[in-house]
Amino acid sequence: MVGFKPAALLAALLAIAHASPLQDLGPLSIFEKLTAPASGWVAQGDAPAEAVLNMQIGLKQNDMAGLEKKLLDISNPSSPNYGKWLSKEEVQKHTAPSTLTTSLVKLWLAAHGITGDAVRQSSPDWISFDVPVSKAESLLQTKYSLFHGGSGSGSGSGSGSEAGTVVAARALEYSVPQMLHDHIDTIQPTTVFHSEFGPKEGVIASAPLSNRAVGNACPDDVTPDCINNYYNVDYAGNGTQSLAVTGFLDFSASHADAAEFLKRFFPKGRGNDFTDVTVGDNARPNNERNATLEGNLDTQIALSVGYPSAVTYLMVGPNNQAQPNQYFGDQLVSLGQWINAAADPPPVISSSYLGNEPGFPSSYKDRICGEFMKAGARGVTVLFCSGDFGVSGLFPQDSCPDGYVPTFPASCPYVTAVGSTQFTSSGGEAAAAFPLNGATGGGFSRYWSAPDYQKADAAGYAESLPAEYDDKFSEGGRGIPDVSLVGVNWDIVQNGEKIQAYGTSASTPAWASLLALVNDYRQTLGKGPLGFVNPALYGNKEVRAALRDVVGGSSKGCGEAGFPATEGWDAATGLGSMNFAALRQALGKL
Repeated sequence: MVGFKPAALLAALLAIAHASPLQDLGPLSIFEKLTAPASGWVAQGDAPAEAVLNMQIGLKQNDMAGLEKKLLDISNPSSPNYGKWLSKEEVQKHTAPSTLTTSLVKLWLAAHGITGDAVRQSSPDWISFDVPVSKAESLLQTKYSLFHGGSGSGSGSGSGSEAGTVVAARALEYSVPQMLHDHIDTIQPTTVFHSEFGPKEGVIASAPLSNRAVGNACPDDVTPDCINNYYNVDYAGNGTQSLAVTGFLDFSASHADAAEFLKRFFPKGRGNDFTDVTVGDNARPNNERNATLEGNLDTQIALSVGYPSAVTYLMVGPNNQAQPNQYFGDQLVSLGQWINAAADPPPVISSSYLGNEPGFPSSYKDRICGEFMKAGARGVTVLFCSGDFGVSGLFPQDSCPDGYVPTFPASCPYVTAVGSTQFTSSGGEAAAAFPLNGATGGGFSRYWSAPDYQKADAAGYAESLPAEYDDKFSEGGRGIPDVSLVGVNWDIVQNGEKIQAYGTSASTPAWASLLALVNDYRQTLGKGPLGFVNPALYGNKEVRAALRDVVGGSSKGCGEAGFPATEGWDAATGLGSMNFAALRQALGKL
């Protein structure tokens, strides 16, 4: 490989700076191109020229392969290096771009008048700046349109912000100077579509809290007491650990509703509250008056199931003029940047948002999954929900002519994907079925191969399926979900009243909360956080024995039964739910 000596590099950069930067960087050529917008999105005219976009450039990193090798070692419970998570600085030794990369990209921006304080770097491998649509079009030799789309499958929680059409300024292609192609991973917002709102309201009419009896009745009312009893949660915690839940799309959470929830359903936690933190450029602060079902569900579960862990609600930006409802894809970039730029990120992060994996460009998927790989290497456990429409992916579909649809970021091998179960009349669990013909999400990635920690389980399950499943999924792909927990009939408080919610975005913060308690227990033993936990879940016999296999039900969708929940790992409930006491003890031994 040809290297650059400092003197030669400096001379080359000075020559470019004093000549014509764009000419010396080579001709513009297409960096990424879509043949059409993602399914469900329609262009509705030009994006306003004066509207401001928060642009984010992911710079090429120097040694992601080395970081991956390191992570797979320190997350392997059989390795003598297990749990030796890396510091921020140690991770950046693998991820920092070369001096040449950073300098060339900044020279390109400077040629367009984007200089000085306008160029921000939260970490060495990301550059962000705000420009009007007109300048972004000139910079990238493209055309931005306003696209209308999204799921339209909001919860109907009464807040008004979780239903309706998402508006996003997007381009179907963009170009950069030829010399920069090897120095850039992705530039957004450009070609990324898709978003989803997590929980759904399980009842049409809500009952005032004063008319409801309090108890731990399962399966009709899933409460903190119900979770503690059913899953054998035997550890009170010391309050020395923390977890975070995410708020995308300007979804806020109510402190008042959280207080009422704790008063009614978890008196032990009265007086506890979550902390609001904004993430990314131009992020709006939490606005309690516009509290959403998603925000309330996540925070109330975390405050009660994870008690006494400290809970942070991450309001993720950017929010800007060109995208009034803002878009999850751009904010996911901000989340990844924030985790890896933080000196002390939360050890557990739960997110209840997703999109259809095929709708994300490859460069974007690689970069975002890489951000979660970095987080895992730092000792952060990142959990994402698997979706609420089974093998249909983001939307309910009567048929799927191109095969079953996996979801992202759940399909990233470096996150823990969480599905849902429901309690059965016999006292067991089955793969969850939801109203609106929904079901727990599951399937196989069409982009990532099954990682080594999962390969045997995923292959064994795929081989067990009858011939009618042929061509409906990517055999050999990363399997979704990894684990599950109850996701039906969760009691929460919305606008001062009790309602019931359902979805994998109830199961996900619940799993995250229980892992925070395991981190608390490990700390009493002088051990660090669980970090990237998937290899331990799959590969350690005692840990695996603490997971409750779920048999029954399926990830129905596409007008079909989808993947059945069977013995062992399956593409409906993963490895199953848990016996917390046994899981705590097993993970405590690692």
